Amino acid sequence: MILRVSRSALALNEAVQRFTDRVLRLLPFLIRSSPLKVVAVETTTECTRRCVYCPPHHSLDIPPLRMDWSVYRRIVGSLAGRGFHGQLWYGLYGESLLDDRLEELVRHARTRLPAARLCLFSNGDKLTKQRYISLRKSGLNAVFLSQHSPGSDPAAAQALSAIAGVPDAGFISWTDYHSLFYAQGNRLNILNNKGGLADVKRRPLSFCRDVRCTAVDCLGNVLLCNNDCTASYVFGNVLERDLCEIWDDPAFVAVRRQIIRGRWPFEICRRCAGGEGATTTPPQGPAARLPRAFHDFEQVMKSLGRP
Repeated sequence: MILRVSRSALALNEAVQRFTDRVLRLLPFLIRSSPLKVVAVETTTECTRRCVYCPPHHSLDIPPLRMDWSVYRRIVGSLAGRGFHGQLWYGLYGESLLDDRLEELVRHARTRLPAARLCLFSNGDKLTKQRYISLRKSGLNAVFLSQHSPGSDPAAAQALSAIAGVPDAGFISWTDYHSLFYAQGNRLNILNNKGGLADVKRRPLSFCRDVRCTAVDCLGNVLLCNNDCTASYVFGNVLERDLCEIWDDPAFVAVRRQIIRGRWPFEICRRCAGGEGATTTPPQGPAARLPRAFHDFEQVMKSLGRP
């Protein structure tokens, strides 16, 4: 099934989130930490776009890197050991279709995680009927396409038209991020300012939902959330510790609990919750992936009595 996400559907989702936000302010005891349900993996940092709301490619010049197989196997192996039946997302700050190993990566995950839902996030620039069929045969469940330029994208539209005739086409959604969010001033509050590194204004919710998912960058770093594009808040590396052990670490749990409840221990959280646009100075200097934009991690963790 191919679903073109409409503005009305997004507006309804925004209204539901605002209503839920008001309820939680009145009844904060309803807020609960959730088990690990979503893991986003950055198999590549390369991309075909330079979107203004994606700092790594627009203003930070992220180097072209790929996740090593040893890192990926550690992620999947940890999840397999827990009988993971949530969602594994391919895509963080790179275009996953540029990774020619993607089918092999998906096959490995499908073999080890038979109950998981494997999802690809893509801008659609490299999507073809043949590539989609190949990924479906490898075990991919769903594709979430995002449009990042004004008007329709003829190449993506052509690919989707061809895919529509494929038997067992699976699920594909297509959302016009540029027109519905950026060009209209982000009135639906979907785009995030990445802690003030992206020139995107928004009206954030009172309670953060982003830390309910975990994100692992191409180097194996387990991040605070998927908005930490410079890996300033790293709670462990999967080559050194089991992913699920990192997620369940009391220090990480305590920080997530604070953030979920609307308390902002880190600078990135306060800038995100502030809702302003570009307020953080882009980091300078060399780094394996990107230099850190925020430098309060160690200090905050120490103040919380955490190692």
